[in-house]
Amino acid sequence: MVLRQSRALVTGASSGIGRAIAAALVGEGCEVVGTSRNPDAIPPERRVPGVRYCRLELSDSRSVEEVASEAGPVDILINNAGVSQIGSVEDISLEQLRYINEVNVVGTVYLTKLLIAGMRERRKGFIVNVTSFAARIAIPFSTVYAVTKHAIGGLTKGLRPELRPCGVQAVSVAPVHINTAIPMIQTYPDDSPYAEQTRRVKAIRDKGMREAPSPDWLARKVVRILKARKPAPEYILGKSAMLYRFLLRALSEAGVQWLVRKTFHVR
Repeated sequence: MVLRQSRALVTGASSGIGRAIAAALVGEGCEVVGTSRNPDAIPPERRVPGVRYCRLELSDSRSVEEVASEAGPVDILINNAGVSQIGSVEDISLEQLRYINEVNVVGTVYLTKLLIAGMRERRKGFIVNVTSFAARIAIPFSTVYAVTKHAIGGLTKGLRPELRPCGVQAVSVAPVHINTAIPMIQTYPDDSPYAEQTRRVKAIRDKGMREAPSPDWLARKVVRILKARKPAPEYILGKSAMLYRFLLRALSEAGVQWLVRKTFHVR
């Protein structure tokens, strides 16, 4: 895809991966619209020059509609915004379950739906869905988060044959770990029977993120994907990505589950 003078919409552009991708696209000559839950709260030094910021709350359908209208014709959609969670399936409340799915799935799919028509009419467009390696291997006590990322991976797989005849590409980018602070909702009470295991898993996960590549590294990878002549359906990216791709091919599902238990010290 030709990036110069293309218009990109990057969700969750106030920090982390979204901010890095927005900055990289500005550097490539794109007109970038970046979303944030509260653009006015972004400090001046954290704003990316050249990015036009818009308010977006993915759990609010009216907010999604307003952003789609305000952004105008979009050539590149980066579905990056989302929330993570830590806690067992037994512990999560119905309210938390609904909110996480509204943000990570319903709002993301709705925004994509609203922008597809313009891409189809212009017969060009590129949708990048930032999922997670959790979409391939669920991490214990982040199961609900994994469910939502599985869903967005499914969105990508379904969009590809739907949009290919229109000249529109869709890919998933699944980071193994990136050194960034995604919003994480604690979905367990302190007296949960799973509390000790949950905290242990979170500590291991947090250590992996601290030692992971930076958001800028991932942003450079996304730019290369956008420029690729024949982009792959999915990119697993991260320091250990090659190892994990090999293990997914080499191990049975039982073997993968054993590896997860061993890695996160879950009996």
